[in-house]
Amino acid sequence: MNRLIGLVILISTMSLFNFSEDLKGNNPEPNPMILGMILLEKPNSLDFKGMTSDLEENWGLKIDSNESEKETAVLSINGYTIAIAVVPAPIPGDEVETTVEFNYLWPDGANEATKHKGHVILSIMNAGKDPIKENILFNQMAASILKNSESIGIYIGARTLVLKKDFYLYNSESMSEENLPLYNWIYFGLIQDKGKQSAYTYGLADFGKKEMEIVRSKKDAEELNEMMYSLTHYVLAYDVTLKAGETIGMSAEQKLKISESKGEFLDGTTIKIDY
Repeated sequence: MNRLIGLVILISTMSLFNFSEDLKGNNPEPNPMILGMILLEKPNSLDFKGMTSDLEENWGLKIDSNESEKETAVLSINGYTIAIAVVPAPIPGDEVETTVEFNYLWPDGANEATKHKGHVILSIMNAGKDPIKENILFNQMAASILKNSESIGIYIGARTLVLKKDFYLYNSESMSEENLPLYNWIYFGLIQDKGKQSAYTYGLADFGKKEMEIVRSKKDAEELNEMMYSLTHYVLAYDVTLKAGETIGMSAEQKLKISESKGEFLDGTTIKIDY
């Protein structure tokens, strides 16, 4: 178990969290590891017993095995190996400071998130088989850790997400395979460029889907965000692969053209939606 936790800590210090990281090639595969960090206001405040009780009582999860020590645990749930490690120190470097600047859903995040004094590394080590179920499981784990610790929020660097605790927990309440908590999973970027508004996703590649962009639209930021959220939910909930030359719409009348080309705001090729 110590070797496994050591591996998680090692991975957390690697450059998996670089915003400019290439998307996983032109044909992304589901990520075999889901990794995030819960930001602790008080180091070593995670109540492991309360966490496991919440997993069983609130989420109805059956913990098949539980190897734990004072600051580490490895759980087996539904065939997945979940590693948890409490680190009584802030996340090293300026990763959180850099990433939180992009997160408009946490207006005071730059002040709040960077005050964390410890963190919990949470990882599903053998993911990549069923991205929706795996991300729901990760979300359930993260929510239970947030509720049973003196925490500030969660950092998922590979998706450029830094989210406030209350926001993450609120989105988790009605979570199901039909109601995906996308703001907990995907970053929806908004960029004003040349007098027009653009939007993009960051995180779809972890689900084996191409990232999407709406480039220089006449629509405002709110409309673009709503459209991108709806499109993303449709793609993930129904396991849809968008193809160039086809159209898509949120109604029978709406027919938005789909194309594929080099990313405007992201590396690799992306799906473009004409909206």
